[in-house]
Amino acid sequence: MKILTTAAVMVLSLSLFAQTGKRPLPIEDKGMDAYLRSRKTPELKITIINKPPSLNETKVKYTTVHLGSSTQVAHYTTLDNNGRALIKMNENLPYQQVWLTVEGYLYTGILVNTDLEVVIDAAAVKKQAYIYESGISFKGTDAALNEALCKRVLYKKEQGDQLSSRLVQVSIDAANKKIAPTSFVMLADSIYMAMKQIDDGYINGHPGYDWAVRNATASEFYGWVIGALGQRDSATAPLYKKALAHTPYFMSNEGVGFYRNLSQLYASMFDKTIPALQDLLYLKYPTYTNVQKAVLDSIKKYESSEMENKTSVLKNLYARRYTLLKDDVLMAYLEQSLQRIEKSSSAPQSDILKLALMEQGKDFFDASFPVLLRSMKTGWTKQAVETELSAFTASRKEVQQLFKSATSVKKDDYFIGKPVANLPFGAVLYKLDSIDQIDRFISNLRSKFNGKALVIDIWATWCGPCIADITNSKKLHEDSKNLPVEYIYLCTTSGSDEETWKNRIGTLKPAGTHIFINEELENAFRKKLNADGGYPTYIVIDQKGNISSDRFSFMSELNREKLAEVTGLK
Repeated sequence: MKILTTAAVMVLSLSLFAQTGKRPLPIEDKGMDAYLRSRKTPELKITIINKPPSLNETKVKYTTVHLGSSTQVAHYTTLDNNGRALIKMNENLPYQQVWLTVEGYLYTGILVNTDLEVVIDAAAVKKQAYIYESGISFKGTDAALNEALCKRVLYKKEQGDQLSSRLVQVSIDAANKKIAPTSFVMLADSIYMAMKQIDDGYINGHPGYDWAVRNATASEFYGWVIGALGQRDSATAPLYKKALAHTPYFMSNEGVGFYRNLSQLYASMFDKTIPALQDLLYLKYPTYTNVQKAVLDSIKKYESSEMENKTSVLKNLYARRYTLLKDDVLMAYLEQSLQRIEKSSSAPQSDILKLALMEQGKDFFDASFPVLLRSMKTGWTKQAVETELSAFTASRKEVQQLFKSATSVKKDDYFIGKPVANLPFGAVLYKLDSIDQIDRFISNLRSKFNGKALVIDIWATWCGPCIADITNSKKLHEDSKNLPVEYIYLCTTSGSDEETWKNRIGTLKPAGTHIFINEELENAFRKKLNADGGYPTYIVIDQKGNISSDRFSFMSELNREKLAEVTGLK
């Protein structure tokens, strides 16, 4: 009976896929499990024709978009002697977006579902092509869709970029309550109408993939709208309803962003039927020490009191609770998020939204991932968690072994922190808790690396863009080894701990000087160098001592030549 049921589901899923014509099966369709089991792993081919003799070993970076502990995962390969590369996708996801860079020839975003070949005519591409230009063509099953969507990206691009930026800004303002819900709804609606007008103009000249173009735009729009709306009220209810009814077709930045924001919305919804954090922690009360019990009891007392200084006292107590009961607090937050998502949606959608919680739980994955896994009912989402759990476990073992083999750091007269470790891949770690003057720290940095320009990266272990850009920084470092530049990574203690910091470095393996800096010292350092802002923040100190915090925004903007320019070496 079980075999017959499985076969019936598979036939149904294939039937559903066929009935949609050119349209893909939505990732949250109940037939997706069976559909994925019946299909082959997608392939991406890269071919350069009319290739020059120097083409061999040309570097290829392909960054895949997915649901899980991170939104994007970077991979690397090279072209062979014939100017070719064959990439078998790591995940068997339908219409997965890949951001592809063929060094010196092409940067583009594509969707890989069955098979796609990207053909680059080296004779026609005089400089690195962007998205889809003369000399770039597609072949294979996925070719026509990619051509249509790439051309859409370039169609009225300046106007489209301005609308996207406006959408982001008004959504952030609404989320931060800088504009009223009614005003946000009106502004968002006007932006969406303008975005759809651009789509209409493109579709009139390029019929055939209107469904794909409109779905991509809707995913971008509703993803930001969901992030801005928060709790539902009478003013936002109609827009809220439309946003929740949207279903992305593609595993793209926009599609994954929609699901991540929806997950965050549901996970943060207030529901009095779900146990509060204190209640969940009290379930383990008998296992705690007297100090831990005292903090919980103090919070309980002050939360029910009417004292004037209640807010400031509770803020300190909450921070103390996090320090003493970090693992239990994090697991309680995760349990609350799971319950809220399950009350707001049903599988398969709820299981997809749970994949986004992996980012919240990745620093204690050995406890959080199994909990997520047990809560899931959908086969392919379970496999996604199992795959990451296995990879994280192997990575932790590697990092532990790495620090076992670390050597001591030699002390010198230029104090920039307490030496922690000297790792085999060229990373030297320090911890800076205190220093008498921040001027001394800056002076010591310059003296310690005399004759070098300094590129300083201020980052946080919980900052996704920071971690993604460290990968770019690592590559830039490797490509510019002969330049007199020192890479200095200042990781804030805010929201993190030393163990997490060391694990991040051990996993990413960026060479350079790494300093785990006290939050107050970090703020003083920022103020001294006029480097206010979020994470990451980049500061350049050139060989002459000139300081700038606005030379570039991300490491991904730089190559060897631009690095020499921003550091004053050119």
